[in-house]
Amino acid sequence: MLCYTNYLGKSSLWVPNCMRSMLLPHIIEGTKSRDVFIRYYAKKYSADDGCAKAIKDLPPKEDPEDPCPPCDKKKKEKGILHKIKLKVLEGGSNFGTPFRLLRCPPEKSAEEEKQIPLLPAPKKKSKPPCPEKECKPGVQVSILGADTAIGQYIAFLLKQCPAIKSLRLYEATDNSSSGSRELRRVVQDLQTIDTNCSVQGYSYACFQHLESCLQNTDIVLMLESGDMTPELAIEQRFLCQAPTVKRYADVIAAQCPSAFVIVCASPIDCMVPLVAETLKETNWYDPRKLLGSLAVPEMRASSIAARALSLEPKYIRVPCVGGTEGESLVPLFSKAVEYFDFSERNAQMLTDAVRASSRPTNPDCCARAADLSEAHAVAGLVLKVAHALLCNDISKVTGFVEADPSQVISPCRFRAVSVLLNSSGVFLKSEFPRMSSMEMDQLALALDKLTQNVEMTLSWYNGHLAHTHSKGQQGTRLSWFQVKHYDRLYNCMNTLT
Repeated sequence: MLCYTNYLGKSSLWVPNCMRSMLLPHIIEGTKSRDVFIRYYAKKYSADDGCAKAIKDLPPKEDPEDPCPPCDKKKKEKGILHKIKLKVLEGGSNFGTPFRLLRCPPEKSAEEEKQIPLLPAPKKKSKPPCPEKECKPGVQVSILGADTAIGQYIAFLLKQCPAIKSLRLYEATDNSSSGSRELRRVVQDLQTIDTNCSVQGYSYACFQHLESCLQNTDIVLMLESGDMTPELAIEQRFLCQAPTVKRYADVIAAQCPSAFVIVCASPIDCMVPLVAETLKETNWYDPRKLLGSLAVPEMRASSIAARALSLEPKYIRVPCVGGTEGESLVPLFSKAVEYFDFSERNAQMLTDAVRASSRPTNPDCCARAADLSEAHAVAGLVLKVAHALLCNDISKVTGFVEADPSQVISPCRFRAVSVLLNSSGVFLKSEFPRMSSMEMDQLALALDKLTQNVEMTLSWYNGHLAHTHSKGQQGTRLSWFQVKHYDRLYNCMNTLT
């Protein structure tokens, strides 16, 4: 659309583009060309009325010298309030700071656009605190008495744990006549399992194999050497196992005095004091590194309580105090579920069931009643100790340990309580929790029984030391007064003469 307007702007004529060539000569003849001003308008067809109207001027052509297009911004209204607002938005102040000059941002070159921004450096993961020593990739476990069925099951379960890097199995007795598998075949079978844990076997036939098995190990697990029925009296079982455990403790003091010792040889009430006295003799005794296992009775008590209450066993934990077996064992069923107590009759029935669960089902059979469950419980205890020594976790277990003299005086030196484990061993021993009246009476009887067991152990240990000392002294006297014949020296003298 064209608009023809005179110089003074008094008259104007709108002419379409298609008629411009026809009407332009007539208009120029009627008026002077200097009085005519021509403006171009764009036309837009409306969908409502269909007529063409001039709405705005055509945009000017871009300047090739200045490729940056003008910033398309609305005109700012003038006024003091607008100036103050503009100053505040642009970071200025109302005290004479000039306005910022708005310009188009500079264009980036092709090389700058191709450059990829560098990613920030990854954050380093913090290691769990380890108070005394650095964390190890794995621990070495020595199983003394691995020739039994329980020892083989425990080795199979520990072979699958990534926290254990080496297993050493020691055969304590000769089982070739009993019909069980030889330890050599068990080791070959375990080595085929696709884990990073190495397995080595040692035999009782060579005395030096015990030293090699215990050399620089981290955890020592003492099991019973041979199958014994729990029907035997505690004195008979102690006399059968005491010489073997005493020999184990002597070698531990010589080869791995800083190892964590877990005693599972029955009776545990007597074996833990025996190991402690043996290590005290060599000045390598550390009460933080000696623990008697209560994993088996605690697992049995928790599972029996869970079945009685129709609950999942993982939500039930029945702590055990006092001793480890028989009348000295006191499971606290009052702590099984919060805000719930068994009746005295039901609690007594559950206690008798826990104490009698290790007896064989057939009196004529000398085999154990539950090898698999005992192996599962002991393997779980070993794994908790391994994770604690590796600074991975602070484990809470129930163990038979020596009482702390700084705490409340107890009639018995050793007792079963809940303890906490870290990289240095047992660092916290809890006291007896709040119990019912029936459990208090059972605990009093248990402490008296424990005192008798400890006294029996100390008397045997003192008699063993006296016998060894007298035998050694007598041998020294006989060798001192006996006439010695140096046959080799006489032969050499005869040869020289």
